[in-house]
Amino acid sequence: MAPRKRRAPAPATADDRSITVTLPPGAEQPLASQKEPLTALAPPSVAACSQHVNRAIVNNAELRANSQNVLSLIRAARPKNTTSAYEPKQKEFRQFCQRKQYQDGETVTEEKLLLFLVEEVVDRPLRLRSRKAAKDTPLSETRLSWRSVRSYITAVTDLYRSQKALGMNSHPSPREDNAREYIKSLQRRDAERQKAHYADKGRDTPPDGYSEDDLKRIAGELWGHTAQSAECHLRTLADLLLGHYMLTRGGDRR
Repeated sequence: MAPRKRRAPAPATADDRSITVTLPPGAEQPLASQKEPLTALAPPSVAACSQHVNRAIVNNAELRANSQNVLSLIRAARPKNTTSAYEPKQKEFRQFCQRKQYQDGETVTEEKLLLFLVEEVVDRPLRLRSRKAAKDTPLSETRLSWRSVRSYITAVTDLYRSQKALGMNSHPSPREDNAREYIKSLQRRDAERQKAHYADKGRDTPPDGYSEDDLKRIAGELWGHTAQSAECHLRTLADLLLGHYMLTRGGDRR
């Protein structure tokens, strides 16, 4: 048998090589177990804590009082028609919360608002027949339009602002994305319903209140008085004709 050949040892790799560092005399290598001493922080005094708490109480009371004053100014400057339009709708929402017996009472939230709209507003028949409703349509089959539903959202949102100013409500505004998208869905529903019933889009618009002969007579009367006060009557005549032929609003015409 042929003698076995011995293999040469493998060269040392970079991982197997060790580096020796010589420290100068007097220097000691820090151990991993040694840690820097921690400096103890002195606890705040009782007087400082009490001062911060009192300052926070005073600031919160000042902010709350200012919010209530601003709310009072807003309500005092609000038109009476707005107040008379909001109060019945807010009363309906309060009665709805009382029937449901919520633990937080009449606190306005987005979930409560949406449930109130679905159960009490959207599918409710009209109390009085609308001029836009067809004469052969029973009153029990009529429904509120999307604009009327939006007025309920506006009224309940106003109640939320009052609760927010008084510190009674910490929830976000109920008029969030879900409420907006719900109004858009109702708007599409009304459009499909009017399209299916061939509703007249010109009904209850400004041209629907007078005939063409009435328009000519009014224009003639206004033009005939231009000699007395030309600026006033000419402006009224131009406003009437622009509103009739262009179907524009008063703000756009001005």
